Amino acid sequence: MKKLLISFALMGLVLPVTGQDEANKSDITPRDKIATKWDVEIPEPITGENRSAPLPEAKPIEFKIKSSRTSRMEVTEVPEISGTPPIVGTINVTVQLVDDPQLPDFHPPLPALPPDDPAVVAKMAELSEKYRGTQLVFLSAEVHANNRTLLTIYPNGKFDGAVTAWSNLDFNHFNGFSTFRVKDGLDGTLHDFALLMGISNNAKERPGKPTTNNRMGRDALDSSALPTPAKGGPAFILVSGDKKSPAMDTLEQIHDLYRNEGRKMEAAYHAREKSHAVRKAYLLANPPKLSDVTIQFWKRTDPSPQGVQALQGGEKP
Repeated sequence: MKKLLISFALMGLVLPVTGQDEANKSDITPRDKIATKWDVEIPEPITGENRSAPLPEAKPIEFKIKSSRTSRMEVTEVPEISGTPPIVGTINVTVQLVDDPQLPDFHPPLPALPPDDPAVVAKMAELSEKYRGTQLVFLSAEVHANNRTLLTIYPNGKFDGAVTAWSNLDFNHFNGFSTFRVKDGLDGTLHDFALLMGISNNAKERPGKPTTNNRMGRDALDSSALPTPAKGGPAFILVSGDKKSPAMDTLEQIHDLYRNEGRKMEAAYHAREKSHAVRKAYLLANPPKLSDVTIQFWKRTDPSPQGVQALQGGEKP
């Protein structure tokens, strides 16, 4: 691969597929032909029934300036979007010492819920029984010509137990989804997985010929036997790894996720790409300009009793 853009994203996965070993790469079983072991989905965001009232708009503060100093500075800012030029120029930086504006103190933190509250005890017991916490999934994805992806999944971020497979999915669609949820088909236990994915894109591919993964130093199986998602659904071919590794479950689960949520994920990907293109065109037509900077600081003269008590030994700052 020549010019690879590497980006890391926390996201959730979506795909229904089947595994296969190196000796028999023509035997690809779509995941929807296998008995369901679990339900895989993107969890809905948690929202409260009663939303807090919006905070009142902050009133501007009139500072009393005690001293001021201005200097010129050459500045180079990185561009907001790759492919646009950096922002270069000279600005004025002003540093001002002002009188203490006597801003109100922050509200103290809310007290912890009583540990013997029946509602709290019942909720904790429910979570302990049905929810097993969140686990990290470490995955590298090499997308070839936007229609094949060479995956490597590292259980717990370790090389031991890693599995590598060709997938017929475009894993760019997984960007933007940080977690996915697996519900055990037997006892209903919930497992959340947070995806930490490194992804690269290679626009070139030679269909029908084995592809060499130079970065990992190994040969990958020919991916041409994989059906297109439109014809065979999400599918994969196992290249290397132990079939008994926990990473195999993850490999199947992310394909099951795409089978259930793939349309949503693909639509979100195209919406992001469109938004990115629109924003890039705007920035190229309207290059950002640097603005002068004013920094104001003060020394507190009358700390609140709460603030003093929070200091070690009760000493004033």
